[in-house]
Amino acid sequence: MTLIQGQAPSRADWFDALLSANDAPHALLGEDGCVLAANRAFADALGLVQDAVEGRSLAEGGLPAGAVDALDALRRQVLATGIPASCAGPFPGLGRAVALTPVRDAGGAIRAVALIADAGAAALAEARAEAAQARADAERARTAKGKFLSAASHDLRQPFQAMHLFHHLLIGRLTDPTSIELANKLEQAIVGGETLLRALLEVSALEAGLVTAKPQTFPVDELLAKMLEEFGPEAEAKGLRFNVRPLDAQVTSDPALMERLLRPILANALRYTLKGGILLAARRRGDALRIEVWDTGVGIDPANHGVIFEDFHQLGNPGRDRKQGLGLGLAIVRRLSQVLGHPVTLRSRLGKGSVFAVEVPLTVSSGDRSGDESADSEPEPAAGPSASAAPAKAGTVLVIEDDAMQLEGIGMLLRGWGYAVIPARGIVEACAELDSAATAPDLVLSDLRLSGLETGIDAIQAVRARCGRRVPGVIVTGDTDPDRLRSVDRSGLPLVHKPCDPRALRRLLCCCMNADAGPAPNGGNRPDAPCSR
Repeated sequence: MTLIQGQAPSRADWFDALLSANDAPHALLGEDGCVLAANRAFADALGLVQDAVEGRSLAEGGLPAGAVDALDALRRQVLATGIPASCAGPFPGLGRAVALTPVRDAGGAIRAVALIADAGAAALAEARAEAAQARADAERARTAKGKFLSAASHDLRQPFQAMHLFHHLLIGRLTDPTSIELANKLEQAIVGGETLLRALLEVSALEAGLVTAKPQTFPVDELLAKMLEEFGPEAEAKGLRFNVRPLDAQVTSDPALMERLLRPILANALRYTLKGGILLAARRRGDALRIEVWDTGVGIDPANHGVIFEDFHQLGNPGRDRKQGLGLGLAIVRRLSQVLGHPVTLRSRLGKGSVFAVEVPLTVSSGDRSGDESADSEPEPAAGPSASAAPAKAGTVLVIEDDAMQLEGIGMLLRGWGYAVIPARGIVEACAELDSAATAPDLVLSDLRLSGLETGIDAIQAVRARCGRRVPGVIVTGDTDPDRLRSVDRSGLPLVHKPCDPRALRRLLCCCMNADAGPAPNGGNRPDAPCSR
């Protein structure tokens, strides 16, 4: 448009001038398909003056019938869905493509459709649609990868659990020193394979974005105390000092993921320190707190400070000796650092030792010290008396496991400890076994993921309903799916992760068998009463 000399343009005049200055054809189409407004480029495309275009339909404006039908269909689609759309032409006079966008009033209702006959704008709309589709595809791929990793974790842990059980049974029956030595080497191979499996699954889960931080406020001294309890004995066995410098401070982080981040750092410090010691210290740095791991070990050349955080990268281990680790510990540290948002730094010199530091936000107020552990952590079974000091009392254990090899291995293990065992492959079979059993079970040991949609939680609840009392239950699983693990947490049942140490399992069973089993909500029977028929 041409602004009138001596007359102050209105806001509408300025908008009209802006549209007219654009070389791309623009038009505003009403709900009936007529042109409400158009810029000069649109009118020129139809061979009309600007005032003659407004108020006409596209057909009256002279567009070919095929183009009119395509644009009307697209306009109705946008009016109905409220979603921008684009369409490839060619459209005579308008170009190779058009983009249509809904125009809403103050209440959100669609009152018109903006038509931009511009190849670049149409391409932009198409690119946005492609980006949205790519995001949806990536999310579906991430979900699929998560399901695959969960299934792989469960299925791969099963044979390792069976190997642990059978090895434990085998070594208890050997007396020949040569055979015992072979059995010990077999155990090393099992533990090595299991360690690699755990590390690979953890890296995959972190890479797939399946591990998320659940920050909470907690005293940093609790974290330091756990690390001292875990690594102190190993340092003492090597003749190294392990000192902790505590600090009375609250931090905000995910305590379970922080433990997983610190473990590889401390493990490396112990592995590569031959004399001297380790210091685990907490230091204030402004609004943050630094958790530092100092060692007097062999040190790291500054040229290698970056590469040690890469997958399978190890210094001084060209032969890939698994006794020196897998080269995934610091790769996991790097990924956990990104998940938590806690920077990890390194200072080190060859022959002088190393300092790894993790920066964690300080909490101004004490906050809430409570909170569940991360569903991705793997808590150990509840500690109880040692198996040798307080053997589990004789009793009957109902074992529910859909894997035949697992069922046989657990049964042999429990019978070797003096338990009577009722084996079952699922809920129906368990209830049938209870109907024919002389006495009720003293405890139910069930795998979490059974056949079909059945779970170990369902199985234990079914047994309790069948027996009319709150039979103690323990869940065993190789599953790492957070939702499944949270369901166990909500149930209140003790959880053991596969593959587990048979001695730890025995301690847990001892603890559960000796605990008082409260009556079921409906009154229940005595603990030694048989199941109701």
